Amino acid sequence: MGCASSKAAITSEIGCHRGGHKDYLERYYEDRVLGKGEFGLVRLVHDVDRRNDPDVEPLACKELKKGFTFRDNTLYTPLKPEVIERECRILHMLAGKHYTLHLEALYESPSAVYVLTELCSGGEMMEYVTKAYPSGIRTEDVSRISYQLLSAVDHCAKHGVIHRDIKPANIMVRR
Repeated sequence: MGCASSKAAITSEIGCHRGGHKDYLERYYEDRVLGKGEFGLVRLVHDVDRRNDPDVEPLACKELKKGFTFRDNTLYTPLKPEVIERECRILHMLAGKHYTLHLEALYESPSAVYVLTELCSGGEMMEYVTKAYPSGIRTEDVSRISYQLLSAVDHCAKHGVIHRDIKPANIMVRR
């Protein structure tokens, strides 16, 4: 995977900006890749300073490439800086309440933005539904999931945010 760099700072005005790529690597140990997408990938990361504390949960780090990326013989155009900034501002504004992801920190290098959020260890909703397929999902689970999804959508609406891409692959499950 290659990346053309961009010098434009995106996250510096957002309250949870913590520094550059070097600061990120000093603070977090990168574990395995959890998923790959068109604009980057998501890794499991651990806080280096608190790695011996059994109560500290690992985090998810979404690495958003700023430049063109080339993967699997396909050239992907970069996300516009305002799109990355808007996603970061929305996560910061929603503050992890009402079943939305909690933004832990932002780091930025000339070629990427690192968005650290809480980890939803249950994976994607689609995986959850597929695993339950033979016997089906219990009514209680459907009720709980529906409540949580509607609570998150309501919370977004109260903050002027419309999701526009609600689908099972974009809904994360906590354990």
